[in-house]
Amino acid sequence: MIREDFKEYAIEIVLSVLRVTSNQIDKFNEIGDLSGKEILEEKVIKPYEKIYGALLEMDLNKLGDEEKENLVKSLEDIREKNNLSVEQIEKNLEAKEKYKKESGAEVVKRFYKYNLNRLLEKKDILVEKYNNLAKEEEKLENLLKDTIQEAEQFDIIYQLQPVREKLREVEKKYLELEKKIETIKNKLESKWTYEIYSIISEGELLETYKEIFKMEE
Repeated sequence: MIREDFKEYAIEIVLSVLRVTSNQIDKFNEIGDLSGKEILEEKVIKPYEKIYGALLEMDLNKLGDEEKENLVKSLEDIREKNNLSVEQIEKNLEAKEKYKKESGAEVVKRFYKYNLNRLLEKKDILVEKYNNLAKEEEKLENLLKDTIQEAEQFDIIYQLQPVREKLREVEKKYLELEKKIETIKNKLESKWTYEIYSIISEGELLETYKEIFKMEE
């Protein structure tokens, strides 16, 4: 018979795998082991992220008895394969219930949202700067077309060069910023990236995982 809280139980099994793997990736980052990090991201993070997303959307009431049995078996296989005890999963569920809105997950989620808004503001500033430079470039290019005197042409080209260099710099910064924005958006959309901290309190998170709160520059 399927347990009443099976969906929460199943989700926590998958979150536990993602939690452990995320910690392993952090360690690989610390020692600069990029190949180990890539293997874990490809072999563990990606597939379990999909399972987690599917479980969030799943309506157990719409599943037949055989489908439920297969689901239970699949999740228990995952639990055993990753050496997770039933007691540990239940302990995690109790912690999630205890902390709720005062959990580390809520702190990380708020931080991601704050950092995203900050980066979007920087993006708006860059876009405005780019547009102003593009107008200046267009103005100088049109002036160059209408100029006949060679000396004046050289003068305009001399003015154009720094404008184009600044445009390239802004484009580079924009692309870097877009990459950071996309990363944070993905973290918010996938949910597990902050839900793995739902089994600890806000205070414990702030003390133990200080590196999470490094600002994106």
